Amino acid sequence: MNGSALVLGGSIAGLLAAAALSPHVETVTLVEREDLLDPNRRGVPQGTQVHALLGAGQRAMAALLPGIVDDLVTAGGRLVDSPHEVAIYGAQGWAGRVPSEAHVVFMRRPVLETVVRRRVLALPNVRVVTGVVSGLTGGSDRITGATLQGGETLTADLVVDATGRNSKATDWLADFGFPAPATKELRSYVGYATATVRLPDGVFPPGVVGILSHPHPGALRGSAVVPCDNGLYQVAALGMMKADPPKDREGFQAHLEAAPSRLVAEVAAKAEFVEEPTVYKVRGSLRRMWEELPAHPPGFLAIGDAVMSFNPLYGQGMSVAASEARILHDILRENDARAGVADHGLAARAQAAFTPVVDTVFGMVVSTDAHYPGAELEGVTAPDPEAVRFGRALSQLATEDPEVALALKTAGHFFDTAPLRSPGIAEKVAAWLADGRTPAAQDPTVIPPALIETTR
Repeated sequence: MNGSALVLGGSIAGLLAAAALSPHVETVTLVEREDLLDPNRRGVPQGTQVHALLGAGQRAMAALLPGIVDDLVTAGGRLVDSPHEVAIYGAQGWAGRVPSEAHVVFMRRPVLETVVRRRVLALPNVRVVTGVVSGLTGGSDRITGATLQGGETLTADLVVDATGRNSKATDWLADFGFPAPATKELRSYVGYATATVRLPDGVFPPGVVGILSHPHPGALRGSAVVPCDNGLYQVAALGMMKADPPKDREGFQAHLEAAPSRLVAEVAAKAEFVEEPTVYKVRGSLRRMWEELPAHPPGFLAIGDAVMSFNPLYGQGMSVAASEARILHDILRENDARAGVADHGLAARAQAAFTPVVDTVFGMVVSTDAHYPGAELEGVTAPDPEAVRFGRALSQLATEDPEVALALKTAGHFFDTAPLRSPGIAEKVAAWLADGRTPAAQDPTVIPPALIETTR
């Protein structure tokens, strides 16, 4: 263990990057512009919003911080078999519900961050500095640290940018002659409003703990109600392509009523509102192609939303950041026998190693959001028509075939599309298309029974 690391940004991506670095360096300095112990600091995006830690994120986080999932549940988080216990109504009807290993931890951002922060800050070689980063230090041969407003300079062998969607790293690196990475952006103009509520018993049918009526290109307004933590739920009004929900209670309820299924609206009408709706807006999904720079800046690594910021309605960002942090940890472990974090090629190898996960998830987002009328694609190739045809058939099959339903959910929760390419799935899709089949008509106000019930 040798060298030092500097992590810019103290949100989930920054905290997990610090956890990944800790076993491999003498010191990790975490820089956050506001008091890191304040869970309601202004720098937290979607601060009161319920967050979903997907299966991929849980595995990655547990590898860095053993026992963390149990800690989250102990703090009040709700562990849910999402493909079985959350009823989802989409463009093709109700997705088939099947038991799975794709469990999700639902909890609000401040509660989740508090648990992760407590674990990371307990690591003996992690220290926190409160300050605003104003630039990087070093030169064209290597990045050596960062400067803070007020003039303080922090040095390190590796600088990790976890400052998020609005990262200024491209401007800072330009001072040393490094070009900005190419970007890919899909602007689908997402708006959503969420309210924390208490629900009476009996609002869901047996075996169901949440409902999602997702917007789609034929219906720009959607809704959701899912557990968050400590016995509470969140109701969300969802909008795409500037179909933004209002935050006043009457407008909020009207937006829920306009979703493809009005079941969430019916639940919300019975809810006790603990907090009034809070509105958020996000332009879409942005991908920075750091790994394609002709010469990667030695000593500099981007992670989390500084690499790829996602449409938040899909709940992928936190799990992608955790997956990247685990990849960084694994590369550092291999690198310990070499020059540790002082290795000039380390940052470039780590940045490139993030690409498969990031591209897989970006592809999932594009496969949906690119079809919205008026969606703006910059540097993004529209989905291939055959891929669109295959994906539509998969979604249709998933309303009635448990194997396809499980494969589709597993791919989305673990960022692995291999299950969708298996011979068995391919044969089913080919037969469905050859026969010209379409899903059976379903009532959007009636949640059908699960395709497979559990034995619990």
